[in-house]
Amino acid sequence: MLFARFKRLVAAIATFTPNSFLPLWAHRASGQRLAVADAAELYLAFRFALSVVLIAFIGKSIFFVALVGFIQITSLIYLLKIVFPVEGRALTDPSRSLFFALCHYIEIGLSMAYVYWVLNPFGTEIEASRIQAVYFSFITMTTIGFGDITPKTEFAQLLTVAHGLVGIFMLATVIGLFLSLAASSRGGEK
Repeated sequence: MLFARFKRLVAAIATFTPNSFLPLWAHRASGQRLAVADAAELYLAFRFALSVVLIAFIGKSIFFVALVGFIQITSLIYLLKIVFPVEGRALTDPSRSLFFALCHYIEIGLSMAYVYWVLNPFGTEIEASRIQAVYFSFITMTTIGFGDITPKTEFAQLLTVAHGLVGIFMLATVIGLFLSLAASSRGGEK
């Protein structure tokens, strides 16, 4: 009962995320020449490119930190809809889904690196470099946590915990689900 309500709530909220409405809008705006799945791929490619450009070239900006936060929260809601569907899964190509899940994983790591670089939550006298922020982000996401760089403020500690949980969710649940689906679809091809 509670789980069914949770799934319906996630599905309802997910319809308002850019992951849902931008591909539909692009499909309609193109006169239906662009498939919804292709438009979704373009949105993911845009997010991936944005994360690379942010961490490599863009200066520090709270606006971009807010944009990254919005993109990541709405993407997580959309992923919850995929992992816990109200109806059956509509994944037609599990290997394609796995590829995009891995791209999304890297995008999250690079985007969060930008957030860490801008906020510099490490409490050091010298600001962290972009490379140190990337290192910290992926060490957090993979839950390795060497401890050589640690967040000092309570906000940064909570952000790091949330980031680690998303990393676990992505690795264990999303990528694990897609690997399982890809393996079962290959078994059916034999």
